This record gives sequence, C-alpha cells and structure tokens, in this order.
Amino acid sequence: MTTADYRPFVERMIARYEGGYGWDRNDSGGPTKYGITCFDLAEHRHQVMDSMVRWAPIVRAMSLQEADDIYDAKYATACAFAALNAGKDCVVFDFGVNSGPSRAVKYAQMVAKVGVDGILGPITRNAINAADPRLFINSLCDARLAFLHSLRTWDVFGAGWFARVKDLRTYSLGLAYPPAKAPLEGYVDKSERIPLAYGKAYDPADLPKEGKRA
Repeated sequence: MTTADYRPFVERMIARYEGGYGWDRNDSGGPTKYGITCFDLAEHRHQVMDSMVRWAPIVRAMSLQEADDIYDAKYATACAFAALNAGKDCVVFDFGVNSGPSRAVKYAQMVAKVGVDGILGPITRNAINAADPRLFINSLCDARLAFLHSLRTWDVFGAGWFARVKDLRTYSLGLAYPPAKAPLEGYVDKSERIPLAYGKAYDPADLPKEGKRA
C-alpha cells in the first residue's frame, strides 16, 4: 500500500514540525525530543514516568533510532499507516503524533462515518480508503483544527498548530493527487514558518498521569 510514504513523512515531520529536544512548561507532554514525549519514552522502556524533571535528561539523551522505533511501534501501528491510502495515511498519523493515536482515530472514524471506538480496524480502514481523498483529508484537518481551538493552550501554541495543519493538508493532498506539483521543500515563506518543538495537543483527559517510583 503506502509504506513508501512512511520514512519520508516521518523524517519530514521531525525536521519540519517537531525538531530536537525541548521542554516548554506549558506543554502537557513534558520534555520532548523528535516529537517523542517523556511519557512515550517511559512506556517504550516499560518504566514509570514518575517525574518530568527526572526524565528530562533521559529524553534529551534519547537517540533518533529509539524515536523511530517508538513512532513505528506506537503511532504507525495504531494509526494503520501502511494500510491507508496515500495522503490519508499522513493526516491520520500526524494527528496521532500530536494529539494521541486514539483521538486521531476517533476523529477519522467520525469523518468516515463509522462506529467511533478509537481502534483502526478493518471496518474503519475500508471506510477511510473508500472515502473521497480530498473530502477526507480536508474534513479531518478541519475537525482537527476545531479540536485544537478547544484546548486551553491554544493561545500559547495555536499559531504553530494552525501552520502545521495547513502545511500537512497541502502535503497530504499532494500525495493523494500526485499529478499536482508538490510544493518546494527548500523554501518556506516567512508567514508560513512553523515553530519547532512546540507543545503537544492533548486533551487533559487523555494525558497519562505521572506515576510513583517503584
């Protein structure tokens, strides 16, 4: 299907949206590197994320290879990246990276008009792939922006989130309709620059809690 889209998109996402290490105290995801949060890293290592302060240097030391492993094991799998058609794969996956796979899948299910359970199984996959690409990509981007606007951190991170979704929309439509000329990757207009390492867009109810040390 679209496994060929995966590596170029992840590399682009890290370089263009996520950046390296950062920890904005307004960011509910805590210390983050390459878009991978302290919660993601602790889960991947089967450890307890007991303190953002304690995990900050651990996240900073995380390798790009481990980040890649987490993207593959947690996000690409839950969002069924390899099973979705080109363009649709990226909009679901990127939403999942920024706001959690379950929320991304739930919104994709609402757009595709299937039962909403946050699990991207065969019924959801078939409905997404059967949907008109332009309509699905635009509708999911619009729904994602509406969700982001509802978050209390919109005033802090909203400009970056808006630019990210706008850029993602163009990129994904270019994958879905390959005859269209893709935008030049080397140039970004000043008004379209996207801040790196800005906050994760989780709803507070979706956030894992800091645990206690064993």
